[in-house]
Amino acid sequence: MEFTYKKSLGQNFIYDVGFLRSLIKKLNVLPTDIVVEVGAGAGTLTQTLAETGCQVHSLEIDQRLQPILTKRLSLYSNVDLVFADAIQYDFSHLPSFRLIANVPYYITTPLIMRFLALPNCRELNVLVAAEVAERIVSPSGNALYGALSVSCQLQADCKILANVPRTMFTPQPKVDSAFVCLKKNDQVFDSSMEKLLKGIFAARRKTMLNALASALNVDKNIVEQILQAANIDTTLRPEQITPTQYAKINAISHKFC
Repeated sequence: MEFTYKKSLGQNFIYDVGFLRSLIKKLNVLPTDIVVEVGAGAGTLTQTLAETGCQVHSLEIDQRLQPILTKRLSLYSNVDLVFADAIQYDFSHLPSFRLIANVPYYITTPLIMRFLALPNCRELNVLVAAEVAERIVSPSGNALYGALSVSCQLQADCKILANVPRTMFTPQPKVDSAFVCLKKNDQVFDSSMEKLLKGIFAARRKTMLNALASALNVDKNIVEQILQAANIDTTLRPEQITPTQYAKINAISHKFC
């Protein structure tokens, strides 16, 4: 079937099933697992997951792919294919699951934050742009360290499983990719944290005194008290503060603001 890829939907597919099997093998997917896939695409990853015997709940937003997916997945009774937007879809009916997906670049961050917030999602395994993967795992003090790094590392153990060259995709994107794994912990992520981090890292070249004052929109005297209570030097820069320290800042700020 002739298919026209939509750049607006981030459609870059991997057709090498052997390569996908090697990735899935790293994840040790079991027949007892429930897996959610976002962006079924041509169904190659969906098929690879189905071969393990696990229950696959696959979402695809592009209805044009239905004939291709129906044909490829016709032999697998363990695949539930839904044509829907993963950002809007209600996953609450599913028991504990693992996310395994080739994520469209344009929804990478909102999708990761969405699944980190879902209590029934225990693990995220996502194929993303290489720089995004590096940001996710970046330690404090690194130039790539930012709000995404802190958000992910506070809620999960994050590591890059494999690098994926752009040549593996059709059509070929302009950047390389990486397969990153986020195994969630029991950390409760305060809903105010995301807003706080965005505000602070929007002023990442400033000192923590100035960046936090801007993010909280409060007087610097109050910020000095917050940072003193958190035992953090006011002259440090945002990229020098660890995820644990940010959690402490956020908790203490609620007492002052």
